[in-house]
Amino acid sequence: MKIRLAALALPLVLSFAALAQIPTLTPPPIKMGLWQSSVVVNMSGMPSNPNMPAGAGGSITHINQSCMTADSWKNAFRSMQARQQASTAACSTANVDQDAHQVTFDMDCSGQQGFNTSIHVKMFLDSDEGMHGNVSVKMTGANFPQGMSMTSTITSKFLSSDCGDIKPGESKPVHP
Repeated sequence: MKIRLAALALPLVLSFAALAQIPTLTPPPIKMGLWQSSVVVNMSGMPSNPNMPAGAGGSITHINQSCMTADSWKNAFRSMQARQQASTAACSTANVDQDAHQVTFDMDCSGQQGFNTSIHVKMFLDSDEGMHGNVSVKMTGANFPQGMSMTSTITSKFLSSDCGDIKPGESKPVHP
């Protein structure tokens, strides 16, 4: 089994990737433009796998810059919904709550590459220029008989209303 950590962590940065099944949420009350996000991913229970990047069993930090607009926020959800509909996983979302200060929800998926996944997301909108939160993921299945956990801590800050060369809805890795 091949899991790329960047593919797991990057969608969480600003679009809250697991929102695939959630009704369209309104763009958050934040400034639109260039944002920088730091995602610290901690993993435990990862089976040995030569296809995994070095350090996959511990902590990895990703720093990205993204261009967020009201349209890119909405398009991120449409894109996630399309990917979800095209996948073989059966997912359900519960406990959805959004207000001017936070977005939270739970998601359970089964049938995804032979394992079950439970996700809890909680993002706090600290101001119109900053947000933070965490995502907890638990996986079980034949490839993870002992279970696997992943916790991501996300901190995002507004940099500029000018996105420079980053197009709306795109992101650029800063580290690693």
